[in-house]
Amino acid sequence: MYTWLKFTVKKVPLIISSVSLVIMMLVVVVHVIGRNFFKSPLYGGVELISLSGVFLISFALGYAQLQKAHIIVEVLVSRLPMLLRTPIAILVMVVNLITITLLIWGGLDFFWEAITKRGSYTLVLHLPLAPFRFIWVLGCAALWGYFLYDFIQIIRKGKIT
Repeated sequence: MYTWLKFTVKKVPLIISSVSLVIMMLVVVVHVIGRNFFKSPLYGGVELISLSGVFLISFALGYAQLQKAHIIVEVLVSRLPMLLRTPIAILVMVVNLITITLLIWGGLDFFWEAITKRGSYTLVLHLPLAPFRFIWVLGCAALWGYFLYDFIQIIRKGKIT
């Protein structure tokens, strides 16, 4: 069970982000070829790209945090004594958790508005917006979970990983 959970947490965001990136690439290629050679761009192409971007960004952020692939600026922190680095890392993680919590809260509000309000559809393809807003919240929740995991690791070990 643990192996399956570890695989799911690590690989599912990568797979979802990769598939959405491939979809975006294919839509752009079809759109450009259709516009330049056939004088007829792909109907709703820009909308499909933006909706695929929701999947890409929301899950790629969490995966990047899991892999520690985000850019870290250590100019100031590296010059501080080791005694201050852990409290600053804890403070940064608390700020991250609060920020992502607010983002999830706003996303849930936005999602609920799409469910309850009539006319919450995309402009060209008339797709409902609620599933895409929920995906955004789901990706932010995954990012929050990765931040929480890192926060717990910093508290347990007393040092930055």
